[in-house]
Amino acid sequence: MKFNPYASKFRAVDRKTGDEFNPFAFGDKGRSGKRKVSASSKAFDNEGQLNAGSKEEALRMIAGLLEQAADGSFDVGFAPTASYGIEEGEQLVRQAFANPNSPEFAMAGQALVNPIKEVIDYESVTSKLWTPRTVKQGEVIRYDKDPFVVAHVIAEDGQTPESQVEGQYVYPPEFEVASFATIELRDQYRAQFDILARAQDRARQAMEYQQDLAGVNLLQAGGNQVNATTFFAVLNLGALESLRYQIERHRLVCAAYLINRQEVSDLVNTVSTQVDPVTQREFVMAGYIGSILNSMIITTAGTNRYPTSLLEPGDVVAVTSPEYLGGMAQRAELNSEPVNQFHQGKARRGWFWWKMMALALINPAGVALGQKT
Repeated sequence: MKFNPYASKFRAVDRKTGDEFNPFAFGDKGRSGKRKVSASSKAFDNEGQLNAGSKEEALRMIAGLLEQAADGSFDVGFAPTASYGIEEGEQLVRQAFANPNSPEFAMAGQALVNPIKEVIDYESVTSKLWTPRTVKQGEVIRYDKDPFVVAHVIAEDGQTPESQVEGQYVYPPEFEVASFATIELRDQYRAQFDILARAQDRARQAMEYQQDLAGVNLLQAGGNQVNATTFFAVLNLGALESLRYQIERHRLVCAAYLINRQEVSDLVNTVSTQVDPVTQREFVMAGYIGSILNSMIITTAGTNRYPTSLLEPGDVVAVTSPEYLGGMAQRAELNSEPVNQFHQGKARRGWFWWKMMALALINPAGVALGQKT
């Protein structure tokens, strides 16, 4: 996976010789405070883009490059684009890191905001657990349930009983998610960043959070319809396998575990010593785990505006693949309408965001709940 957060192509230039080179990759800081440097892996590929396998690794790489550029080891520039040439790009980078109090340095720091926001900002969970589809205006939202057919072993002179199959359908209720954010004009001119653009990001996150609350409530409501709740003292491989068994005994595949951030501690303290060397390396290098038992780990945690997590500490939800779970119908995609209140005598502007959708849990056998005792 290639990451290139704020420029099309990077280049490193030795300040002593002026020669371009490809520095070695950077890792986390050690106990001495110095950032670790790889002995074999390079920071950039042949196309001049970062060699990174995750967003966290890309941010560590960027931090290492900026630290080396700041202490005088080398310059970090970018190849010519439609707006900048090589000399102009090098001059901008030199000016940025020569004086930390300069406007250029502030611009370079602002350029790192987008990749950082991608890591810390809220991302929707329901879009990972359900398969979304768009429905047309006036279309009835309906999902077909899989029919059940009975078979028999018949003796030589026996008669086969009839197994009548009827169509069964689910009509999920629709709901709306909206956000109406306004900003005083004085705040727009006082803010030292693009507060209007950030308000759009925050509105999207708030709407996704409310959408996820509806999705998690639906999973917890249907989790005990077919499968029994698994109780555990510590979230280890045994507990995860018990949850997976509840789903896979129905010839389904457990695709993801939804856990609270508190349960990550159990994974780090117990599972890290029970898994294969590749997974152990994920713990050592990154401090987190992305999948276990061939199932994705999705961690829920609160934000500064929404301190309540989607799941309470001790709760775990295991789900099957999206195509076997249910459906997420989008009646109306996210709409944005600019609004100002000048006609009301208020120096205020903002946006109104709105979407209409429906969530359906068609197969409750694909959901299993876990509870820490």
